[in-house]
Amino acid sequence: MTVSIDFMPRKLASFRIDERVLEVIATLAVRSGVEPQRFIENYFFARGKELGLIPPEAQPLGETRGGKRPGAGKPKKTESESAIQENADRASGSDSEGLTDD
Repeated sequence: MTVSIDFMPRKLASFRIDERVLEVIATLAVRSGVEPQRFIENYFFARGKELGLIPPEAQPLGETRGGKRPGAGKPKKTESESAIQENADRASGSDSEGLTDD
């Protein structure tokens, strides 16, 4: 069985747009619960399909960022690790607690 996946990357683009239009985009994006860039992409993708400029069977690009995944990033410090770090900070003099200019 062969699976063909068509990958169409997103391209970086910039436009000079009236600030009032930007405010409208931001407001509509908030109402839709998406970021402004995603709102613009979804809006014009749907409009392109309506006008026949994008094939009716075409699907919008999904989320390309990795997003938050379980277990990703730094592990949480345990209480004992925090205590060890505090002791190390005190020993190195980076903890100013209890120090005065007498």
